[in-house]
Amino acid sequence: MKKILLGLVLLACITTSTVFADTNSNKFPSVTLSSVVANKYLAFGSGGVLYNRPVLQSDLLISFQNGFYADVWNSSPFERYDHNYGTEQDFGIGWSGPLSTFGVKNKMSDLNLDIGFTYFDEPHVLTLGSDDIIYSHVKVSKMIYGVTLYGSYENYMSMPGSSCPGGNLYGVGINKKMSFFGDKLNASASIGPSYDSGGFGLDNGFLIHGEAELDWKLSEHMSLILPQVRYYIPITVNDSRRSFDEVIAGGLSYKF
Repeated sequence: MKKILLGLVLLACITTSTVFADTNSNKFPSVTLSSVVANKYLAFGSGGVLYNRPVLQSDLLISFQNGFYADVWNSSPFERYDHNYGTEQDFGIGWSGPLSTFGVKNKMSDLNLDIGFTYFDEPHVLTLGSDDIIYSHVKVSKMIYGVTLYGSYENYMSMPGSSCPGGNLYGVGINKKMSFFGDKLNASASIGPSYDSGGFGLDNGFLIHGEAELDWKLSEHMSLILPQVRYYIPITVNDSRRSFDEVIAGGLSYKF
């Protein structure tokens, strides 16, 4: 716990310093605001059901040119706000970029590293403590012949007093992005297996997860997200994830 918290503090300090560095060099960060309506809320990594009714999920992502980023994500149900796990507020920081940034010059130089920490404030937002989660992730990816191969590790650490223990997810996969009509339509899709160590009272085992999304460019800054689909296929897990499950969403994204 202390190591995770120390990492969060250090990364927050570094991110703050990069804000001033970017400002002083007149390099403004990229800001993306998106909001979608989803038919339900499934945990992004494990596919566990957090809320089985429609939710509004919004995200504010600030990306700096040196690779650092900050993210605020929110989930709000359309009824009974703050009384279920459809209610969540996340605060994240991280860094993403090629290993060449660190002076790597061999065949590993074009490997992309994404590492970050996020605090999941749930289900009673702005009430820090039990039932909240400290999430950390490491993802390594490489583009080969027009597709991106990746491997990832995700850790969920429950705060003291939480009703369920945390867990780990180990995954690999493949991602493909395509553009049509002069970048007026952008499509992306990914799929891959992962191993769930059995966090949050769920079974340990393997599952396949993937997603697909179409982004329709409406203007220089605004895009329509429709549809956005995430799906989970249990392989060896034997819990509430006994059958194929999916999230279908749609909304808008604004980048400036």
